[in-house]
Amino acid sequence: MKEVHKIKQITKVRKTVCAMANQLRKAGYSLKDAFKKAWQRVKLSMTVRAAGTTFENRQERLEFLQQFKLEDLTVTLGREQNNKFDCNAIQIVVHIKPIRRRTVIGYVPAKLARELEALTQSEFMEINHMTVYFMNTDRE
Repeated sequence: MKEVHKIKQITKVRKTVCAMANQLRKAGYSLKDAFKKAWQRVKLSMTVRAAGTTFENRQERLEFLQQFKLEDLTVTLGREQNNKFDCNAIQIVVHIKPIRRRTVIGYVPAKLARELEALTQSEFMEINHMTVYFMNTDRE
């Protein structure tokens, strides 16, 4: 039974890569480069600079988060389909374990969000590792 599950999982990953490669191809990548980039996105971690961190009170939120240990924070991504500026918007949400709260600190940049649309469409969005960097602060 484990073998069948593993095969289904591999098939799902391959479908996801193909869907993402098609999106990248439409965005202007060559077919070879589109598949290469799609596999990299599925297999490797990536570092992105959050967009929209200067809107609302997000700077205060980021400052507030600095009082917590990094192991007390987890980060998830979530689609925001009703976003009036971008139908592909993906929120970056920080969960604060000690106080059982969460806050949106920004968004995945629009171009990357469009490219990741294929992943979220196929319901294959798994984040194995995300590092939170506090920019323009004394904290490292």
